[in-house]
Amino acid sequence: MTLSEALIQYLANNAANLDSYAHQELHRFGRTVGLERQVETLAPPTVADYAEAVVAAGGDVHGRLSPLKDFLAYLKKHNFSSHSLAPHVKIPRATQRAMLASKAAQDSIPMTKEGKKLLQDEMDTIKSGRTGVIDAIRLAAADGDFKENAPLDAAREVQGKAEARVRELEETLRRSIILDPKQGKGVRVGSVVVLQDLGSGKNVTYKLTDSAEADPLGGKISIVSPVGEALMGHNPGEEIAVQTPKGERKYFLSTIK
Repeated sequence: MTLSEALIQYLANNAANLDSYAHQELHRFGRTVGLERQVETLAPPTVADYAEAVVAAGGDVHGRLSPLKDFLAYLKKHNFSSHSLAPHVKIPRATQRAMLASKAAQDSIPMTKEGKKLLQDEMDTIKSGRTGVIDAIRLAAADGDFKENAPLDAAREVQGKAEARVRELEETLRRSIILDPKQGKGVRVGSVVVLQDLGSGKNVTYKLTDSAEADPLGGKISIVSPVGEALMGHNPGEEIAVQTPKGERKYFLSTIK
């Protein structure tokens, strides 16, 4: 069995557990050591040298080597290789991914109850469509041409984008903190404000939200937008100056609902 054939079988059988990043890294390994070589010719030194090169390059070492380690374990388990290759993939304990995850865990994301529900609904919708994407990958992989398979590449891309969005949503929801706009003083996340544009005299109503749920056309502005940032912490009766690309604009904060 060639490495290309082994990859096709592995990716098809494990489509539900692999995202496009894993596909990419496994394909990178195949191109590096040779897709047409026989699996049995893969020796521990070859695998170890590849893993050491990945570690030396830095970056997301864990993300690049974990899929490879699982694939090599699969080869041994199914008797495609007589060598125990997985143990030769050494992954350092401290990786960039772990450090980024630790930093992200320290930051909370304030949002409204409605905004959190919207994100939860989006994630549920994406997850419910996984079966269709997995079936598309299995069908494309069955074609047998791993090197030039446009449907397989397209299905992988769709899966990769969906899984990346799910991870992003999961992290955002995990870090979310629901704030009650009626608690505390001044404008904050969830506050509904009525402003008078001192230039035109017109009144506008905005709801302050996190950037994840901002919808300017729907009257929801992010707390990191120019107007949102300028409003945070202010109270009714105060005048607000906002720096915009067209110059400074002034608003009178009439009410907070």
